[in-house]
Amino acid sequence: MGGPFTSAAERQAIEAEAARRFLKARAADTDAAWEEALGWVAEHPAHGYAFAKVEAAWELSERLGEIAPTDPRCPLSGRDANLAADPVVPKTAPWRPTRRMLAGTLAASVLAVAIGGTVALQLDHAVDHYRTEIGEKRVVRLADGSVVRLNTGSSIEVALGKKERAIRLLRGEASFDVAHDTARPFIVDADGAKVRAVGTAFSVRLRPDLTEVTVTQGVVLVRDAQATGRRVTAGNAAAVRQGAIAVTPLAGRDIARRLAWQQGRLSFDGDTLAQAVEEFNRYRTSPIVIGDPALSGLRIGGTFRSDRSDDFAHALEQSFGIRALPGADGSLLLMPAAE
Repeated sequence: MGGPFTSAAERQAIEAEAARRFLKARAADTDAAWEEALGWVAEHPAHGYAFAKVEAAWELSERLGEIAPTDPRCPLSGRDANLAADPVVPKTAPWRPTRRMLAGTLAASVLAVAIGGTVALQLDHAVDHYRTEIGEKRVVRLADGSVVRLNTGSSIEVALGKKERAIRLLRGEASFDVAHDTARPFIVDADGAKVRAVGTAFSVRLRPDLTEVTVTQGVVLVRDAQATGRRVTAGNAAAVRQGAIAVTPLAGRDIARRLAWQQGRLSFDGDTLAQAVEEFNRYRTSPIVIGDPALSGLRIGGTFRSDRSDDFAHALEQSFGIRALPGADGSLLLMPAAE
């Protein structure tokens, strides 16, 4: 039977409830409606499985509706489709899909999602790719009016469909200023974490161990790979990792620091030297290396240009007496000052 169910009866009941809640949320298409649906999804893994199954079936059925059916009883199937406009063609009984055919469509849609989540997505719209090199930033204006800003070493896929605007963050960091369109939700997928918006502004960063979402305007819904959902409003951030979503409020200065990269700057306020070096290394082809672990925990502050790490190294020499030794490959080795 598949899925986290204990009995056939329980499976049928949960799937029926999932269908009811999905259709209700889709009909209303408001933050409150989707939040209510996601609250039910978060109650049990079986809810998430059933909800995803219904959602996948709905999406594929919409796309299949754009393709002429091939059932021999359908008057528009196969070669008879060319005769549809001929008045001499005898009338036939209206074609209707059987219950077995509908069940087959549902099973096929779930299988399609399991094998390749992007196959159905590409049926009705193209996928565009945008990327930046190390140290490069880029502004992309999408056809719907949304604006995407890519940070250093970042890559996205964009598919603007009829029912939704799907973005996939493959690596790095991006901010999104979303054009309002209630008919087409704007969904960013980042390593299994999905951020759903209609018209708002937020940023998403893929870190080695989690996905970080910062909301600067409006409201977004954040789901993880297990379909747990949380509502995140402007002035808050979400950290998503392995089935857990933590939402925390941010002060204005903290939001400004997170978005300073858009102006080509890095801002630190009590960060450790190790954290600051990690940030600068995102913009360098040759790394800054901390040569003595004792230096890693030093707390630093200040704002620097992201393309001027030499200024950062000079500030360390002036304030902490740290030596920055240049390597032949362009790297910088940070060592304690000589006694």
